[in-house]
Amino acid sequence: SQTACSDEDRQARSSDVSPEATGSLTIFFEGGAETGFSDDEKQLITDLAGSAEAEVRALLPTLPDVIEVTAVVIDRNVDIVGGVTGRADAPGKVLIEFSSVFPGGISAAAQGALSSTIFHEFHHLARGWTIQGNRFGPGIPIAAVNEGLATVFAEEYTGVYFEETYSYPEDAAAWLQEILALPVDADYSTWMMGEHPDGRNSIGYRVGRYIVHQATVNSGKSILELSSLAPEEILRLAETPPAGGNSP
Repeated sequence: SQTACSDEDRQARSSDVSPEATGSLTIFFEGGAETGFSDDEKQLITDLAGSAEAEVRALLPTLPDVIEVTAVVIDRNVDIVGGVTGRADAPGKVLIEFSSVFPGGISAAAQGALSSTIFHEFHHLARGWTIQGNRFGPGIPIAAVNEGLATVFAEEYTGVYFEETYSYPEDAAAWLQEILALPVDADYSTWMMGEHPDGRNSIGYRVGRYIVHQATVNSGKSILELSSLAPEEILRLAETPPAGGNSP
């Protein structure tokens, strides 16, 4: 998930749902006349999502055959990820939220960030990193690797990058050692997408991107090759400099 959505957001939604189906992808638009999407916004989102899905499907053969996306309007500020945020709820099921307070509105958010959100969340579906039916064990290092893979995958193939959420510092190697030393039940919000007591934020997402970059530098493997590996193997590659030299 790129960011979390609150329980209040979900409880406040209208029960009105209008589906748009395009082959293997069905989009359910939630909300009524006052809180939902215009016809133009629905068409734009359907077109962008369908195109992105086709691209992802060509790259990730383990993507579920049938995918359901639930699209929701929120009034929360998520400008740091371009006004669009998502969550892989279960195998084949993704929630995508569009901020009505993003500059330019829902259409501007969709045009700028929907494709990268689809790439990110659909990578989770292909890998099995979902809230329900999750294929992976607990722990911040595993979460960081899986989020890092989705982040780099989306960035490489869409060219969209949100520095405020995903950039990592020069001492990212120290951050990696920090999360490796955490207990397996360390608080997810504090270490992944929330704010740490020391003022840092999105630590796991930033470290995850660093892990994937280092694994690529050290192994020469592409993001698609890394995406087929277990988190433990990716962590090993990230910490193993290539023979004959040190990683940067």
